[in-house]
Amino acid sequence: MKLKNTFLCLLTICLIALSSLTIVSAMEIDGGAFSTNGGLDDLTYASIDVGSQYSGEDVIIQIYYSRDGSLLNNGNMVPKTVTSDGFINIRSADAYKFFPDHAEINIYDTNNNLLATEEVDMSPESGIQTFGYDDYDHDYICGTGSGTSSSSGSSSNGGSSYHSGTSSSYIGNLETNKFHAPGCGDVDKMDPANKVSFSSRDEAISRGYDPCGHCHP
Repeated sequence: MKLKNTFLCLLTICLIALSSLTIVSAMEIDGGAFSTNGGLDDLTYASIDVGSQYSGEDVIIQIYYSRDGSLLNNGNMVPKTVTSDGFINIRSADAYKFFPDHAEINIYDTNNNLLATEEVDMSPESGIQTFGYDDYDHDYICGTGSGTSSSSGSSSNGGSSYHSGTSSSYIGNLETNKFHAPGCGDVDKMDPANKVSFSSRDEAISRGYDPCGHCHP
């Protein structure tokens, strides 16, 4: 009887422990894009593709940016929800004295269990830089109209066609009430009748338009 009670006690403890465990599904980073915008005082943006199967999931993303081995930011852990297309979009909380040449991406669940991690080498320059598989749809994520890069990371256009924040115009969409960089892929899909131009980012915002979530103008 004593042995039986001991067994039942241990079984109960095991069941309680199992019920408290969170099942963590592995998550893969398929690719993504970084934008260092036009100047050293601008924020760095990132759009990370984890797959549409994670649409709607709450995660925590942390990105460390560095230059020549020295950290440029604090790597804040930011709660985010995966978009319907499977992206995690984030902008840094810091401006840098140097453009980063390396990024370390960490994605956690809401209990701080690590789901995925990726390190990406970057070119220390302005513009959009993509990473991922050779057949990864870079055009969709950053809307540059070009760009095939390996996981080592490279500048897809040298920053020449991406909106740097100093261009003379932005393109708004009357239907969605969003405004875009001229090189954004969403502009090509836009009905010409819905296009409206703005001379500055401030003008677009003052007229009630929101920034595009793909090109982050």
